[in-house]
Amino acid sequence: MNKLKQQERQIREDLIIDAARTVFGTKTYDQVSMNEIAKAAGIAKSSIYTYFPNQEALFVETAFRDTEKFIASLQRRVQQADGLSLKAFIDDYLDYNVEHDAHWRMITHFALHGNIGKASAQKLNRLSVEVMDLLETVLEKIGCREDNRLLAHTLFAALSGIMISFRKYPGRTETERIAHMKRIAGMVERMLTTFIEPKATTE
Repeated sequence: MNKLKQQERQIREDLIIDAARTVFGTKTYDQVSMNEIAKAAGIAKSSIYTYFPNQEALFVETAFRDTEKFIASLQRRVQQADGLSLKAFIDDYLDYNVEHDAHWRMITHFALHGNIGKASAQKLNRLSVEVMDLLETVLEKIGCREDNRLLAHTLFAALSGIMISFRKYPGRTETERIAHMKRIAGMVERMLTTFIEPKATTE
């Protein structure tokens, strides 16, 4: 019986998080209300507080879960790749964010307008550090020998900027927008490869 109750609780919690992701992805964090999330989930607002004490806790848990999945997806690419290609990694990075559009929009809205407490910010910052660690690992694997932490920040900022600027670029189909973003990302990739240390030649 306890296992069944736990499963029911998890189902309800996942339902709330799915609704929160959708709502947080449509407007800035400061404009979202718990009433909207409850309506999207099809439950009473009071029911949300059974699982999450406030809107900030709900946002942080949603962002945390989704970003963990994002990191895990990219880690699989890094671990499975034989002879890692920066271009392939960047394409995967963009494809994931396009496919999980609500999560990307939620994080972007928050980055521009969010305001949360210190403990919540620290929890999300741990994931930000993991993302940067992963990007730094990729750069090291392809042979970059400069300040790879700074290059990781540069790559993250470049890809974020591409998504923000061209994700909904007017006058183009979805396929055309994605192809255009990847062409621009290809320019970023080529610029970053200038920091790759040439392999030593043997006589």
